[in-house]
Amino acid sequence: METLPPSVWSVYYICILITIISGIAYLIRKQRPLFSMITIFFSIVGPIVFFLQSLVRGSGTEIDNLLYHLTQGDIWAMFVILAFMEIVAWYLTLAKDLFSKREPNNRVS
Repeated sequence: METLPPSVWSVYYICILITIISGIAYLIRKQRPLFSMITIFFSIVGPIVFFLQSLVRGSGTEIDNLLYHLTQGDIWAMFVILAFMEIVAWYLTLAKDLFSKREPNNRVS
């Protein structure tokens, strides 16, 4: 069985860890509480489902397996893609929050 390089897995798990920590931080600050809870759920359950399904793959890498099962219409593959899309939306929201706080309020009313 093939697998992805360790550097890819390191970046992947660091991103998941940052997602969980930022979700908890937003939850504690009571900013976007529903979105934070959904993000924490998807960032924990999504990788677990992805990992468990990757264990039973026949050949190829984990990504090949995911894409193959996605084309077959498997529910778990759609769930994992949805989880990854939600995590990307979370990072876009974090970036928006970060950059909107840094912009000066020079608007004239």
